[in-house]
Amino acid sequence: MNKAERVKAVINNEIPDYVPAGFWFHYNSDYTVQEMAEAHLELYRSTDMDIIKIMQDYMYPIEGNIQCADDWYKIRVKGTDSLEFQKLQAVIKIIKEQVGDDVLIFQTMFGPFKAASIAFGDDVLMKYAKEDPKAVAAGVQIIADALKEWAKGYLQAGADGIYYSAQFAEVGRFSREEWEKLVRPFDLQILKAASDMENKYNILHICGEPEYNFETHVDRFRNYPADLINWSVKDNGYSLERGRDYFQKPILGGLNNKGNILTGPKEEIEKEVKQVIDNFGTKGLMIGADCTIQGENISMEYIKTAVDAAHNYKL
Repeated sequence: MNKAERVKAVINNEIPDYVPAGFWFHYNSDYTVQEMAEAHLELYRSTDMDIIKIMQDYMYPIEGNIQCADDWYKIRVKGTDSLEFQKLQAVIKIIKEQVGDDVLIFQTMFGPFKAASIAFGDDVLMKYAKEDPKAVAAGVQIIADALKEWAKGYLQAGADGIYYSAQFAEVGRFSREEWEKLVRPFDLQILKAASDMENKYNILHICGEPEYNFETHVDRFRNYPADLINWSVKDNGYSLERGRDYFQKPILGGLNNKGNILTGPKEEIEKEVKQVIDNFGTKGLMIGADCTIQGENISMEYIKTAVDAAHNYKL
């Protein structure tokens, strides 16, 4: 099996020749297109991981100024003809030219609510979401319509799928009813870009926010169109095995993104990987972390140790 075939085996809930693995971290948003592509390729090549996840470190070009509820109707998002989109499109194409079809490439996307939060501030977004949810929904719809076209553009540029960061289901943010009306429809709109295309995939990352102690309602995402599902085990007390039984989908994850993978030593990383696979099994599993590796002095060597431990696992 090559790396693409190995990950597809996981997606198909089959047992691959060995357990694949993938880890990632953020890059400098000031990187040129070439620097961004080379940084992703360096991580891939130096660690022998099994997928390439392109980070969304160039922010979405959302324009507007929210001073009152009516301003949500007036926001604008630049389209796929914008320089901002074309930079990420170029990153995808450079990487694709280098790796061909041997490995699956996933483009990271933030949901429309998170995009609005980044553009206007979480406090502003939550204030109007409570005071005038109809206005916020109209604004987020504008963002979602644009981002769905961005998603299609990424896939057409050579990405094999979308790595979708699903936020705004944090404990204490929205009730289930509010979330289902305000957040879920826009998530599904973006995810359909890949699920409606042949041989394209979605990885769903259920992500919490620091303002809410990273806790999120994992169980709200049961029927999302996802081929692999990832969440923070440590922040939610929600095991991989529980998620497998609940979602009935293959799983990505297992390692604490702020733990051994960041600080070492190698022996503890190897032990952690082995424990995850011992507990879960080798079917329908890709080793990864709770979330993006976060912290100072991120080590390619430690990441490679985790990848090697997955590859070398023996029953």
